[in-house]
Amino acid sequence: MSASTWWWPWAIPRPKPKPTTDAAHDPAIRAHFISLLDNTEPPASFKARDVAELLTDAELFALGYDTGADALPAIIELAFELREFGDCEIMKQGKVLGAHVTAFDIKGGIRVRRVAAMGFEERSVLDDFLE
Repeated sequence: MSASTWWWPWAIPRPKPKPTTDAAHDPAIRAHFISLLDNTEPPASFKARDVAELLTDAELFALGYDTGADALPAIIELAFELREFGDCEIMKQGKVLGAHVTAFDIKGGIRVRRVAAMGFEERSVLDDFLE
């Protein structure tokens, strides 16, 4: 058997899927989410699915996920976490959700938009998380 026809009969084992809370703190998910948040000017918004579509196959594999849809609960949890810091608003059916609505109350997709900057200060949400 030549070296060019040799093959490995065992697949590379897929990592165990990360729990939603851990995945929400994954650097790849955070970087894609914050990039969209920084580059979407209010009143425009983006869907959680848009973040999932930015994840590469390698990033999904590292998270233990098969598809971007598997990452949606983590992305939604991250959105609600950033809402607590006042960095974004979460919308459902065109209406901004109140502070009493949690990630566990959500059925289906959400839209996210950056809170319009107040005053003269320009700041990047990405700066807060990359330190």
